[in-house]
Amino acid sequence: MPEVVVPFAGDCPHRRKALEWVSERHIWPVTIAYGGEPWVKADALRPAVERSSADIIVLADGDCYTDGLPEAVRAVELGAPWAKPHSLVHRLTQASTEALYRGEKWTELDERPYHGVAGGGFIVARRETLLEIPMDPRFVGWGQEDLSYAIALHTLAGNAWLGNADLIHLWHPPQDRMSRMWGSVENKRLMKRYSAAKCKPALMRSLIEEIHASQPSEHALHTDSSL
Repeated sequence: MPEVVVPFAGDCPHRRKALEWVSERHIWPVTIAYGGEPWVKADALRPAVERSSADIIVLADGDCYTDGLPEAVRAVELGAPWAKPHSLVHRLTQASTEALYRGEKWTELDERPYHGVAGGGFIVARRETLLEIPMDPRFVGWGQEDLSYAIALHTLAGNAWLGNADLIHLWHPPQDRMSRMWGSVENKRLMKRYSAAKCKPALMRSLIEEIHASQPSEHALHTDSSL
C-alpha cells in the first residue's frame, strides 16, 4: 500500500486547517513529516522516507489536493520512474478556501489557472528512487527546492509520467521569500547548479553525491502519523 508523506512546519492556523482538510481526503496512510527552524523541506522528508515500509511513496504538500493520485500510483506500479499527477493549478482565494471547508463549491481564484512546476504539489515514486535521489537539504527556507528536485529526478531516474488532473491549492498567508519566483540568494545560486546539470547524468550524480556525503542535518526533526 502506498504511503502519503506530507512535510509540515510552523504554527500558522491557516496552514494547519489546510493540512487537516487534505489529510482527511487521502485514501492511503498519511505521515506528517515535521521540520524545524529554519525550514528545510528535504530534512523534513528524509527521515519519513527512510522509516517508511511502503514501496511507493506520495510526497504531498500540505496545502494541495488532487484526485489524480490513484492513476499516478498505478503508473509507477507499471514502471514509470516517477509521476506528476496534476497539470493545472487552481490557487483558491481565502473566501473560496473557507467555502470549501464548509462543504460548499469554490468560485474564486487568486489568479488564472496555470501549469504547475514539476516537483511542486505532488511527486509519486518508489521509495528506493527517493532514497537514491534525495532532495537537497541545502535549500533553506522556501523556493527552488521543488524544481531542482524534479530536474534531478528527470536527469537520473528518467521522464516522469504526467497526469492531467487538476490541483487545488488552498489559501494561507504567503511565506517569507525574496520574491514569488526566488526564495533566497543562496537558493538561487544552488538552483543554477541544478539547471546546469540538467540532462547531464554525470554532473547531476556529483551533486547528489554531495548530499549523500554530507553529515546529518543539525535541525531537530520528527515524524508523526497523526494530526
